[in-house]
This record gives sequence, C-alpha cells and structure tokens, in this order.
Amino acid sequence: MAMRCWTIVEPGDDGVTPVYLTYSDDEILAQYWDYWYGKMCEKYGKVIVDNNWTKQDCIDDWVVVHWALESKDAKSESIIIYRKKL
Repeated sequence: MAMRCWTIVEPGDDGVTPVYLTYSDDEILAQYWDYWYGKMCEKYGKVIVDNNWTKQDCIDDWVVVHWALESKDAKSESIIIYRKKL
C-alpha cells in the first residue's frame, strides 16, 4: 500500500487563524496506534481485534475523528477551508 498523507485544520493561537497540519500514515500510527488498539481490545477483546482489524482501520478511524483530507504530500498541496459564521 502506498504511503498517504492527511491534512487537518486546527485553530491557531489567536483562535481564528487556521493552522494546517499534515501527517503521513506512519506518523498517524506512531501517535495513535497504541491508544486505538488498547481501546479496541478493551471493547472487543484482543483475539477479536487481532483477527478482524488492521492498522489501516486505525488510520481510517483517525481520519474520521480528525475530519482529515487526503493530501498529495506534506509540501505539495494546500487546502483552503472557509468557515462560515452562523
């Protein structure tokens, strides 16, 4: 499987200016795998998790939780997100 990159947006220090953060699949796994795997094992049991889920499932969950968008790589693609005041 090819390495993918994912971009998320967070508010900057001023609470308004968006900050774009891009992570590779490997970076996501390095920061999220232990937490995700532990929680999955707590809920379903280690045997079931080991037989039914993969690291790709972990990445997919991270993408959904963080509302991430796939990027070409960390430097080549800019994403602009417009926020609408309600």
